This record gives sequence, structure tokens and C-alpha cells, in this order.
Amino acid sequence: MMSRAAEGDHLPTTDQLLRGYPFLGGDMVLDIRSFVAAASSEALDREEFESLRRLTAATQGERLDGLSADAAILDALGACRFTETSDPEGSIRLRCVIYAAFLGDMEAALVVAAEAALMAYMQEWHREGDGSDAVWQALAWCALSASKMGPLRSPPHPVSEMASTRDRLDAFADEFRTRVFRLAREVD
Repeated sequence: MMSRAAEGDHLPTTDQLLRGYPFLGGDMVLDIRSFVAAASSEALDREEFESLRRLTAATQGERLDGLSADAAILDALGACRFTETSDPEGSIRLRCVIYAAFLGDMEAALVVAAEAALMAYMQEWHREGDGSDAVWQALAWCALSASKMGPLRSPPHPVSEMASTRDRLDAFADEFRTRVFRLAREVD
């Protein structure tokens, strides 16, 4: 399933994004456009549907107003408001927060870290293989957030040179996984 998302054959769910799946075709803009196209207009009120339309327009560069493309998308994401009636499971709102986190919004990154940790805690571990992918992603989002919080700590040198948020997250998650499994082998 992960490779199908990376190849552009499958729009990943919000939970899959929290587990570290790539965006559709590895492209967040393509993912946003596909997500908006798939959103049910019957469940959304006019204002909510219009906010998604503005988000799509921002991905096409129609609303730059002197902003960079990422800033325009962040601005459009900030204007998206969905009610519990139209989004009872919160997946639309959470997906918008995930997009914002990948674009560098610190508050969004903290929310994503908390959501990934909550998902890892609530999942049925016996159905999730070893169930740890959400744990590593939650820890990676926490480490990424901590590295952006200010002058107290900076990310390790190799991580600080990585341009994409996904690369940084994967580096943190892989390092946590490696260290925990190495420690588990030493303890056994």
C-alpha cells in the first residue's frame, strides 16, 4: 500500500500519513488536489466547500498575493474551518493540519506529534504487525518540533542539512527504531 501511494495509485488516508506513508505520488500538492477532489460536497456546507476550493487554487498559484507558494497554501489551510457535523471523525481537519506541519507550521507539527502518539496508543497492536510505526513517527514529529523550537537545541548536523520535512522525519524515526531495537537485543 505504501508503494502504491508513492507511485500515485492510491490516495493515502489520514492515518496512513500519520504512520509515515508518502503523499500521493510523493507530492503534497498532488495529494492536496486529489484530497479536495475526493471530498464529498454533500457533507460540507457552502463555506467549508469554498475553503477547500481556495486551497486548491493556492496549490495552482492562483492566490499568491506576493506570498511564496508554500505561504499561500499555509494561508489557505489556515482559512479552512470544518464543523464536527461535516467532519465527525476529524480526518479532514487533521489532514489539513498534517499539510500545515509539512510546510513548517510549528503548532501543526506539535498537533501531528500528539495525534500520532494517540493513534499509537489506541491502535489494536495485534492487528498492526509490531505496531511500532506510529510510535516512531510520533517520536520523529516530537524531535522535529523540538529542533525547531528555538535556541536550546539544534538538530544533528546530517538532519539539519536535509531539505524536506519527510526526509527529516524519516531520519529521526529510523534512528529511534535502530536504537530501540539495538537496546532490545542487548537486554535480551
